[in-house]
Amino acid sequence: MTRLLITSVLSTLGIMFGMVPEFSGHYSQFNFNYSAYTQDFTDNQVNQYAKAVLQMESYRQQAYQDITQILGKTPPEIACNQRNSFRSLPPSAQRIAIDYCNTSKKIVESSGLSTSQFNAITLRVRSDESLKRRIQNEIRRIQQANN
Repeated sequence: MTRLLITSVLSTLGIMFGMVPEFSGHYSQFNFNYSAYTQDFTDNQVNQYAKAVLQMESYRQQAYQDITQILGKTPPEIACNQRNSFRSLPPSAQRIAIDYCNTSKKIVESSGLSTSQFNAITLRVRSDESLKRRIQNEIRRIQQANN
């Protein structure tokens, strides 16, 4: 069960709601600033990332469920860093997606990572099996510590 959750969490980062954008001002004004970092990530950054992902997951699942209910079908791919992915949604579903993105941004910032750092890790984990394993192990360790 834990392994399934870990795999699900990591694989859904890019599928629904993608990376966390940096917002400026009103919710409809997005500032997509996610520069790539080339350094290796520290154990502390991996820990912060794992905690943020775990905290975001329940919000992501709820938003996905709510949008599915509004649409009456599986929603299209929605990514916080792609404004166009919101446009095909009805206003109530757009609001849910935007609220999720705003919540995710707050979670990331409270984790100690910047949105740019979080997004750099998200991009890198897609192609770096070693980093992916480190994050999976950290998620597992956090979950075991909480049980």
